[in-house]
Amino acid sequence: MNLLDNEYAYVKRYRQIVDVMIRHGFGYLVERFGLRPVRSLRERLFGPRLKPEHLLAISEAERLRHALEELGVTFIKFGQILSTRHDLVPDEFIKELATLQDNVPPFGYDEAKKLVEKEFGKKLDEIFLSFDPEPIAAASIGQVHRARLLDGEEVAVKVMRPGVEKQVDTDLAIMMSLARFAEKHIKESKFFNPVGFVDEFSRIIRHEIDYVHEAKNAERFYNNFEGSKTVKIPKTYWKYITRHVLTQEYYDGIKITDIAQIEASGLDKRKITIDIANAYLKMIFEDGYYHADPHPGNILVTREGIIVFLDFGMAGYVDPELRECLVNIVIAIQRNDVAFLIEALTEMGLIVDGGDSPMFRIKLEELINQYYSMTMKFIDPVRFLRDLIDILIKSRGKVPSNLMLLSKTLVIRDEIARKIDPEHNFAELVEPYVKKMIDERVSATYILKETARTIWDFARLVKALPRRVNNILVKAEKGTMKFELEHRGFEALVEELDVTSNRVSFSLIISALIVGSSIIITTGMSPRIFGVPLLGIFGFFLAGVLGFGLVISILRSGKW
Repeated sequence: MNLLDNEYAYVKRYRQIVDVMIRHGFGYLVERFGLRPVRSLRERLFGPRLKPEHLLAISEAERLRHALEELGVTFIKFGQILSTRHDLVPDEFIKELATLQDNVPPFGYDEAKKLVEKEFGKKLDEIFLSFDPEPIAAASIGQVHRARLLDGEEVAVKVMRPGVEKQVDTDLAIMMSLARFAEKHIKESKFFNPVGFVDEFSRIIRHEIDYVHEAKNAERFYNNFEGSKTVKIPKTYWKYITRHVLTQEYYDGIKITDIAQIEASGLDKRKITIDIANAYLKMIFEDGYYHADPHPGNILVTREGIIVFLDFGMAGYVDPELRECLVNIVIAIQRNDVAFLIEALTEMGLIVDGGDSPMFRIKLEELINQYYSMTMKFIDPVRFLRDLIDILIKSRGKVPSNLMLLSKTLVIRDEIARKIDPEHNFAELVEPYVKKMIDERVSATYILKETARTIWDFARLVKALPRRVNNILVKAEKGTMKFELEHRGFEALVEELDVTSNRVSFSLIISALIVGSSIIITTGMSPRIFGVPLLGIFGFFLAGVLGFGLVISILRSGKW
């Protein structure tokens, strides 16, 4: 695709986005981002296809969901990521975005065949013994076909939808341009760090449209659950994998939320929820690597009652430091120790001011008192984590994306479990894992290990200290050392000074026009109207218009 084609695709997509947003009642956002000029000709002439009364019938959150679904893969994934960010998005939008549907009509068999043959450089019958023309699942990124390898083994082949990568690239470029505009021109957006958020989202979605990356995730999960009698991960066939084609072991099973089929198969619903919960506890507390997209279409249960996880495009990490801090939080609850809880939250980077706000401490005390003296089996970790995040958000705390993703994953898992078994108690299953980690904390081995690490860190600091001090002195001597001062709370003052200086400049220009026009009139220069120089009259007229505009501006501001 040449440069001209790229520019055309970019403008065309911008126009589609603007038209969809206006049609779903988000014209005010189009105005805020200065996008009115890119509206389509049809929208300019006839207006949005939906009339205002249609928009009033549904909530703003629901309209946003419909708009994102209509805009396709990139915006659907963006909405799904937004649904994990309670620190950025109101609850009513979170609930609606969590229901975003990624089901789209499948593309044709001929296109799928052509893509597979292009990827492997062979005819389809040279790669597979059979390849079902009808897909068994379809989404915005790709679709899955049932097939058989030449050795007769049954597999599931995921084929990427044609044009997805170009579409994502175009959408990401547009999103980044809007994020930069917001960061520069929309003051309140600075709290959300739009450029950083879009940058992080770009990393996530580019991984999702790279089937090699998904295959690596799948293989890691496969190795972590190898030998498990309750959970299976499809085997990955590297010989039949490219960036656009993914081949894995085929599993026939029941969708995890198909309660009628589960009951008809005589499966134990309570055991199913326990097996899924234990799988996630293993992933979080033992592996530090978990399946981060547990919606119902990605979890099956076989006729034998074995849990099968599918779709590994999104995975989350729980590093040792995060696990340690989560245990510290539990210990703080058991001790009813707010100071220790604040210390644990500070270590996690969730608060940066040491929790000095009295209201913040009161909220944390209320949270701890809800659970104090309760045994672990009565402390719902999902609810506790959500409550803690809500307190942090309301107190302007910093909530990292990995903790948000973990919270969202646990919430979805909990919702699925309660649909299958309303009596499901996740806390009861968490208890032995947390108890094991707390017991490890007080063991002699752990204490010796931590003491050795502290001594080693201190030794490294002492060893490096003279060199670092010397570097500082050398820079100071050469004059290359720079100090940066950060000011806060002056934004309103700076803005007020900007307005004032603009008005003063405007007034000086008007005064100059009046004085200049007066001098011109005294010269009697030509051309003249009624004996008065035309240029002088024009100068007075222009000064009058500018002066009138300045007066209106001052009156509107209410500061006069």
